[in-house]
Amino acid sequence: MSSQQRRAISQSAALTTSAGTTEAISIGNYASGEIFIPTGSSITTLTYHVAPISGGTFIAAYDAAAAAVTQTVVAARAYPIPSALFGAAMIKIVVNAAGSVDVNLKS
Repeated sequence: MSSQQRRAISQSAALTTSAGTTEAISIGNYASGEIFIPTGSSITTLTYHVAPISGGTFIAAYDAAAAAVTQTVVAARAYPIPSALFGAAMIKIVVNAAGSVDVNLKS
């Protein structure tokens, strides 16, 4: 059995249609996570922005194939946070329709 203790947090995040106003989420100490889209939500698209440090400048996230990191989602489902984001300290999730989601992160 590993001597390291796994850490997990769960938080609600208020998301908007702009990187300037959507809530920042600290992921630097975590290795994976999920986003829970609530029942009845109008959110159908998640577009990710990243920053190298807390308080840093956020820029659009791209994967190794130079494609923007986005997800198409449906209400009442959970989706893994793309692994391409876990090199960043902070993420912002820009959505097509403002709303709140639950985010679970695990180390």
